Order: sequence, then C-alpha cells, then structure tokens
Amino acid sequence: MSDTLRRLTDVFISRDPKIRSRLIFSWFAIYGYAAGSIVLALSVKMGLVPAQPVYWLLLYVWSGVLVFYGLVRSGWSTRIGYPGLDVPQSIFALGAILAGYVMAGPIREAVLPLVALLLILGVFTLEPRQVLIIGALTIIGLGATVAGMVWLEHGELDGRTALIKFVLCALILPAISAVTYYIARIRHRMIQQKVELRQALAMLQEVAIRDDMTGLVNRRHMLQLLDLQRERQARTGEGFCLALIDLDHFKHINDHYGHHVGDAVLRDFALCAVSVLRQTDVLARWGGEEFLLMMPGHGPGPDQMLQALERIRLQLAAMPTLPERPVTFSAGVTCHPEGESLRETLERADRALYQAKAEGRARSVVIGFQDNLGAPPPETPPQAAAQQ
Repeated sequence: MSDTLRRLTDVFISRDPKIRSRLIFSWFAIYGYAAGSIVLALSVKMGLVPAQPVYWLLLYVWSGVLVFYGLVRSGWSTRIGYPGLDVPQSIFALGAILAGYVMAGPIREAVLPLVALLLILGVFTLEPRQVLIIGALTIIGLGATVAGMVWLEHGELDGRTALIKFVLCALILPAISAVTYYIARIRHRMIQQKVELRQALAMLQEVAIRDDMTGLVNRRHMLQLLDLQRERQARTGEGFCLALIDLDHFKHINDHYGHHVGDAVLRDFALCAVSVLRQTDVLARWGGEEFLLMMPGHGPGPDQMLQALERIRLQLAAMPTLPERPVTFSAGVTCHPEGESLRETLERADRALYQAKAEGRARSVVIGFQDNLGAPPPETPPQAAAQQ
C-alpha cells in the first residue's frame, strides 16, 4: 500500500524537489478553486445563482488548472525560463475570482476571501515586485468590476452599497499586500543569502583543495584522492600509477632569474601538464617544485605514464618561459599494487626520482613494485647535488 501511494505521489507531485515544491503550492491554489467551486455549486442547487454561467466558469477554472499543472509538472515551464508560471497563474486566478464575484449574486461577498487567499499565496511564489503588481491589479480589477456591474444593471445594484464595499476592500487589500510584500522580501533575501552562502562554501572548499600558485590540487587533497583510489582498487581492481616529478635546477632559476620567473615556471608547467593529460588523471603540487601525477584505470601502466610524461616534456619545451633554455624535469614512476601501503608506493616513486636525477636529469625512471624493495634512495653525485 505504501509503495502504491509513493508511486502515485511521484506521478502527481514528481520526484524532482524543485518541481515538487512548486506543485505543493499549486495544491494550495487548487484547494482555493475547489472551495469556490463547491460554494457556487451549492448556490446553483439552491437556486441562488443561474446554472449556465457557473458551469462555464467552472469549465474555465478547471481547464486552466489542468493546463498550468501540466506545464509545471512536465518541466516545460522550466525550459522556457518561467518555472512556476507564478504571475500568469495569479492573473488567471484573479480573473476567475472576479468572474465568480459577478455571477454569485446574493452571495458574492463570500467570494471576496478568495482574493485575500490569492495574495497570501503570493508570499510563497512571487517576487516582492510581483506582489505589488498583483495587489494593484486586484484593486483595479475589483473596482472596474464593481463599476461595470453598477453601470450595466441600471439601478438594480445599489451603487452606494457597492461603493462602500469596494472602498472597504480597497482599504484592506493594500494592507494585505503590504504584509505579503514584506514577507516576500524576507523570503527573497533569505534565498539570496542561501545562494551566497552556497557560493562562499564552494569557494572555501576550492581554496582548501587548490594550490594558489598553480591552481592544481594541493598535497592534502591529493592524499585524500589517493586513499579513495586505493579503496576503489580494493573494490574493483582498478589500479593506478604514480609519477613524482621535480623541475630541474629550480633553485638556479629562482636565484638567476628571480622568484617571479620561478613562479611563472611553476604555472607554465601546470598549464602544459593539464593540457595533455586525460580528464581522469590528477596532477597535484606536492611541495615546492615537486608535483605528483596519478594515472588511474585498469589499462594505464608504466608505459602509458611514460608517454604522458613525454607529452608534458614536449609541451613544456615549446613554452618560452626562460629566454636561454627550455625548462626540463625529472620523474620517478611506479605503480601501486593492491594491498601495499601508500607510503611504500610513494617511497618507491621517490627512489625512482632520485635515480633520474643521478642519471643526469631531464628523464623519467621506472621502478616496479617488485624492484629494489627496501633499498635506500641512490646517492646523488656531489656535482648533481650542488646543482639542485
């Protein structure tokens, strides 16, 4: 029974939370239409009002309800940029209320509370400016309706009584509109603050995971991504390879050209790398001039990692960052076997990087997880150490 009820609810109110919220308020409006329809139907049965005009009005009302409900429920109103069709629905409802007021005869005063209901519902759906527009249209429409009735009925309707009733409504409706406007402004301000808060949180999150200099993910976030990848590997067998990258002679670049050039080198390297990597690859600034590249997937292995590094190397060589020579880098490559700790994999990549430096830099060295387990990093030659 509960599943059937839930399916029916999904059909009539939708699973989309935004559409559902708009349709819930539509149900309040439908309740108002239903109340007015019941009153008119009872009036017809009692012989207080003529039947044919009431039936035409009910056809107008419920045809419009179905059309508006279908447009919002289907999402078509969202596609045209007017999700709730709030103002058209309000004008439509105002027209129905005024028509009911005309034909209700001796019970027409019972129709007027629906005007207040229309303005109150505007609190939840209309913008503050729209509330004022609908309030003004309500007073103008009611005044024109009363004046037209007095003029057309040629004395059958007491003009003085009608004037007093209209003045009373004209004095009360602005107060209702003002309250509705005030609440709508509060609601609108709260929505704006919610959007601003969401944007601020998104910016804080971006700042927390990004490196300011290069725009790459930072070391802390990369460690989180590596842990997630290890968990994915345990579930699906999807492994990953790592490359620890170090820009060659970066200290010399800073000392000789200045730190502003060094900063440009870091940014250019990040730009070159991101432009040639896959969307699934992740490059992080690991610290200083060091970067860590993660290449996940079932297929990628050391060969694919070396090809990616070579693409970065060629792209970087074409960048005119330094006037005298291209920027180069050394890289240590390894893959992470299932069950191994992340620390061991990173240490192996670090050993491979040291080996690349010891062999003359501007190259990539691969160490498999079965190679040199537990071996210390190769000693960097004194001449190479002096150039770091």
